[in-house]
Amino acid sequence: MRTLVSLIVAIFSLLFVIPAEAGFQAKHLDAKQTIKIDGRLDETVWQQAVPHDTFYQTQPIDQRKAHLKTEVRILFDQAAMYVGIKAFDSDPSSIRDSFSRRDRITIDQDFFALYLDPTSAHKSAQIFYVNARGTVMDGIFSDSAGEDSSPDFDFDVATARFEGGWSAEFKIPFSSIAYDKGSHTPWSLLVLRNMTRDQRYRMYSGGVTRATNCNLCYSDTIDGLDQLPSNLSWSLTPQFVARQSTDQTVGQAAQRQQDKQFSLDFKIRPDSATTVDLTLNPDFSQIELDSPQLSGNTRFSIFVQEKRPFFLEGADILRTPFSVISTRSISNPDAGLRYTRRDAQSDVSVIVAKDAAGGLVLIPNTYYSSSANATQSSLATDARVNWRFDTMSLGLVATDREYANIDAYNRVFGPDFVWQIDRNQGLRTQLLLSSTTAQPDANGDLAKGNTTTGHAFYTGWSKSSDAWSIGLSARDISKDFRADNGFFSQVGFQSINNDLTKKWGRIGMWHEFNTYVSSEYKLDSEGNILSKSIAPGMNVAGPFDSSIYLNFNPVLKSRANADGEIYNLSRVSTGFAISPSKQIARVSADFMVGDVIDYLASRLGKGGSASFGAKLRPFDRLELDSSFATNWINASRETATGDRAYSETAIQINSVLHFSEMDTLRLIVQDSRTNRNPELYVSAVAPESTRTVNSLVFTRRVGLGSAGYLGWTQTKSETPGFVAKRKQSEIFAKLSWQI
Repeated sequence: MRTLVSLIVAIFSLLFVIPAEAGFQAKHLDAKQTIKIDGRLDETVWQQAVPHDTFYQTQPIDQRKAHLKTEVRILFDQAAMYVGIKAFDSDPSSIRDSFSRRDRITIDQDFFALYLDPTSAHKSAQIFYVNARGTVMDGIFSDSAGEDSSPDFDFDVATARFEGGWSAEFKIPFSSIAYDKGSHTPWSLLVLRNMTRDQRYRMYSGGVTRATNCNLCYSDTIDGLDQLPSNLSWSLTPQFVARQSTDQTVGQAAQRQQDKQFSLDFKIRPDSATTVDLTLNPDFSQIELDSPQLSGNTRFSIFVQEKRPFFLEGADILRTPFSVISTRSISNPDAGLRYTRRDAQSDVSVIVAKDAAGGLVLIPNTYYSSSANATQSSLATDARVNWRFDTMSLGLVATDREYANIDAYNRVFGPDFVWQIDRNQGLRTQLLLSSTTAQPDANGDLAKGNTTTGHAFYTGWSKSSDAWSIGLSARDISKDFRADNGFFSQVGFQSINNDLTKKWGRIGMWHEFNTYVSSEYKLDSEGNILSKSIAPGMNVAGPFDSSIYLNFNPVLKSRANADGEIYNLSRVSTGFAISPSKQIARVSADFMVGDVIDYLASRLGKGGSASFGAKLRPFDRLELDSSFATNWINASRETATGDRAYSETAIQINSVLHFSEMDTLRLIVQDSRTNRNPELYVSAVAPESTRTVNSLVFTRRVGLGSAGYLGWTQTKSETPGFVAKRKQSEIFAKLSWQI
């Protein structure tokens, strides 16, 4: 009888007793309880917090419980939220924990990532990473635009080893999180644990699947996180730069210049949801060099990512299907003001910046990109607001560029709409209208001209399942559309794109085996075919986080200019990537061979491209990131069979030596060169053009916003017979300290 009663009680408990919460439970610290951020989680209060230990694997095998245990605990007080994570490991000696630079955590390392969404709208999240060595990465994530690690937040984290794994302690001040104190919606959190050994294991605290296009939809709520502060906070960051530069062109006297510059960044948060940033005379000497890109045989401008700190606050709010706001268009700001607000229902961002004269303004066309000289200073204004309605959001964007003294402008305005139909299906639409009076004159300078108007329209739908995925998109951009505060390299076309993928699942050693067909149909504003293609292919993923793809483009039609013929091209592309070990962290390569249009000669030739990348860690304190890319074209049979008409190469070696967690020495070596055979061109062309850049920077970081830099940069360029040899060098010292 007792056994029967016990059995009934046990069954009753399983059926009717409230189970442990699947989400996160935050425990409030009392005034006497403190946390030492050392990564060890050895304070008693950590054991009193309820752990979240249900993780799901998406790689290498999808939709499976994680094979290793991970525990997440959350504490908070009136100043900060604390997140403690323990990662249990069956082979702790294999944990990948090399030194890395801030914001350079990659998939070949063991790391934790927090995706923190105070709105629980599942549209975007602040991200906080730490690898097993203690290197941090932070930024903004959205399912529509991916991760942007450029923004930096003030937070503290430490890691430690324990018998059977490693652990981390995060301290994230509430002053670093944008949230609406008045909202009653619980915050949400998604935690990712990454480890790469013989396989890459990607494990989430929610049941994220490969088919989803909404990772944040699998976030869990953080219950118990209440009575949060909303106090005034601010920071002031003075910066001082001293530099000496030399500019020497062969045949001319050397120009030498010494300069001292003082700049100021001011940030104030009047409440938890609002941030105001002000910058005066900003200097960006510490910003890493942009990687060299192949551009000798392209008709269109190449996008360059924003890296300057002032423009990165709330950068995700500015992202829309079109790059209507690209802050790199503000080339040399004298001053800037930014307002950002995030609450439960909406996001708002407004930027106003005074841009000094002397920059270039992108002028897009249908068959090429050109530029105009901004000989006058300008005032750039970008405004973006986004309202959320459950699974939908409605946005508005407005940009304005006013050019001083010439009474001319460029203005863009329009709405956009996002609907997350379900976790695997989404729809995005945007409409933009532009009005422009700033037109290029005969000298290539901007001047006041006739008013031109234009439009840009985009709509895209995607749906995915375990067996199939499909994406459809359409664009319509009129020839007179222009966005001086954004990035549009091509206008005056209509296009339809389609991607259809069949997922075959696991086959032999491959964890994923997919076949796909991509297609494009593109017309210019006169109804002529710009390009038309159908490209089948396949890709697989396997051990050591390896991947291989093969793509065929048997019939590609492309037109080089409005009056030219339409070329029939055939191409084959392939590539691979793999993470074989801690020392050889990542190796990748891409190849293409087939028909290539030589745009300068307006003819078709045989050619191709190849690119290689390697991330090497010969020992813990040294990072080596190298890249090499090349393009080539052989002249057509009608001109000279097999002769090389054009080739271009670009190489970068980016190495960082870590003396300590605060002290690093970064060396960057870049070389790019273009070669052409003058006998194979009707117009005069340069046989060779070269450009090399060397940069050496020592950095000592004391904390966020407080650092010292000592650097040297040298640039050499030459185009024999066209541009004289030129050498520019600079030595600079920079000090910034945050108050």
